[in-house]
Amino acid sequence: MNSMITLRNGLSSALAVAVTPSPALNPSYWGDVSGTALPEQDTSLFWVSRAAGITDGQGWVFSADTQVGNTCVVLQVKLTGTLAGSDIAIAVQVGGEDSGWSGNADVSLVFTGADANTYRVTGAYVSEKGQYPNVQFTIAQIILPQVKHVVVLMMENRSFDNLLGWLYDGTDGHAPACFIPGNAAPPFNGLSAGGYFNQNEAVNSGAQVFVSEGTTDWTINNKTIPATTVPNPDPGEEFASVAVQIGAGKMDGFMADYISWVTAAKGTADEAAQIMQTYSPAQLPVITALARSFAVSDAWHASVPSQTWPNRAFVQAGASAGHVNNAGWPWNIPTIFDVLSSQGLSWMVYNDTPLPSLTKTMFFEKYGTNETNFGGIGDFQTACQNRTLPVFTFLEPSFGPYGIDTSYHPPYDVTPAESFLAKIYNIIRDSPDRDDILFVVLFDEHGGTYDHVVPPAAPPGFPPATDGTGFAFDKFGVRVPAIVVSSYVTAGTVFRSTTGIPYDHTSVLATLRDWLGLTAAFRTGLPSPRIVTAPTLAPVLNLPQARAWPVIQPSISPSAAAASPAAALPAPDVPLNDNQKAILMALSAQVAQRPLSLPEKQQAAATLQTHADAQVWLAALQPHLPGP
Repeated sequence: MNSMITLRNGLSSALAVAVTPSPALNPSYWGDVSGTALPEQDTSLFWVSRAAGITDGQGWVFSADTQVGNTCVVLQVKLTGTLAGSDIAIAVQVGGEDSGWSGNADVSLVFTGADANTYRVTGAYVSEKGQYPNVQFTIAQIILPQVKHVVVLMMENRSFDNLLGWLYDGTDGHAPACFIPGNAAPPFNGLSAGGYFNQNEAVNSGAQVFVSEGTTDWTINNKTIPATTVPNPDPGEEFASVAVQIGAGKMDGFMADYISWVTAAKGTADEAAQIMQTYSPAQLPVITALARSFAVSDAWHASVPSQTWPNRAFVQAGASAGHVNNAGWPWNIPTIFDVLSSQGLSWMVYNDTPLPSLTKTMFFEKYGTNETNFGGIGDFQTACQNRTLPVFTFLEPSFGPYGIDTSYHPPYDVTPAESFLAKIYNIIRDSPDRDDILFVVLFDEHGGTYDHVVPPAAPPGFPPATDGTGFAFDKFGVRVPAIVVSSYVTAGTVFRSTTGIPYDHTSVLATLRDWLGLTAAFRTGLPSPRIVTAPTLAPVLNLPQARAWPVIQPSISPSAAAASPAAALPAPDVPLNDNQKAILMALSAQVAQRPLSLPEKQQAAATLQTHADAQVWLAALQPHLPGP
């Protein structure tokens, strides 16, 4: 039996490859297949016999020479004879660098070619059941050579202005230290006193209501609404609500839309003015410190001017199954996880609850029975400590209703979310692989909270929605917080796109594509036009040497945050949001070990209205839940 040696050429041009064995070997025991590796394809280069021709104890080295970026690259395979046949080992040489021989694991070298571009060359064993393993080498041009692991944490439903609008307002001595791009950078695009307002005749006698720094307690229906839960009740986030909020491109419809949500909660129209309150840096010490200590974008937009599921789908799939609202689940479309699996690259989804992750919920038909790639935050911490992080990690907070919400989602208290963000940051900070990790903190959508920047037009070419809205995906969503954490990021950075296309959630996918050199795999596996045009995060990592990470701690301990009155489980009559309803349904499907039928989902949706309903639902399924 033979082993086939192939080359996956991730470059846009063909590579000439010359194979030479040393010492010479009878051509009965090896042979060339092709001397040209076509661009963006897998090409079989040569084969070697494993069962005959190799004398016990003797060895042969096969060198496949090529030129990459005007630099000599040698792909090597070594056979050592045994009584049963031969052992195999692989190595890569580039210039004076050598990966060393490996008989059971991948090898890799990253180098800068004579053309000044960065490339990655890898070698891997491809096992075939009952046969000798084949070998696949891969050559690709890449970005971010200092990164070995990408970790994305996606939080919930807050606009940029709502959480970070006052980050650099010039009143507390903090100012950006670095702008990307740096030429003629405009000022930080945040908030200023008396700068922006909404106006509605039903609120405050029709007077202008200006954006204010710092949230305050409110009273609705004789109940005190703590400042850490503003806005309360939950604002509108559906496509139709966002259209009202944006208005005619003036961002002046937030109060008008919020009036209906406040009055439905038996409040008065005047209480809709709370939608114009935003958090001060002092109220959010963790996300503020993270943004000031690393890089924050003041021009990162949600991918869709709508709610959670479409925007989370764009960060994981570059599309949303034709939907602009949380509807029609589960969605069965190709994802980044599928692409990574097809390339033999590792991935994990970790979430902060024993309930099914939102990723598994959204793509239940694909991942509902997958226990290999899903785990809890404790598993994530173990992977960070034990240096077993996958190539790509996606993190999720707790959305409730089993335990405290840690996602920042209105109207839940932001204090536990701050503690959770600090916990994740410190897990990564304490990892021995910290300098190899790119950590990105995102929010999926603005969740109806105020922002003053009009969403820009999106590049044309995306298929229109199939859910009856007629939306052509030709507009981005409202701005959301986006923070990039790395040992190679200048503290105090504010970054924007260096192209004509703004950052949005598909920038994560574009970054993964170019970091891993997977242009061809994305073209076939994730053919989203948004990914094609999205800017990557390569410019943000601009330090030549690794730097220290500061200590960042929440203002109160996680246990104290969870025990605070505002962080208590919601009152029984508080409505469930779409995420919570879907996750509870996914839990039932997971217990049943099958997707729910349409009638079952319809019945569940009618049953699950409030947190009281959720507790009844959970009580029935409690025996099937793992420990916290």
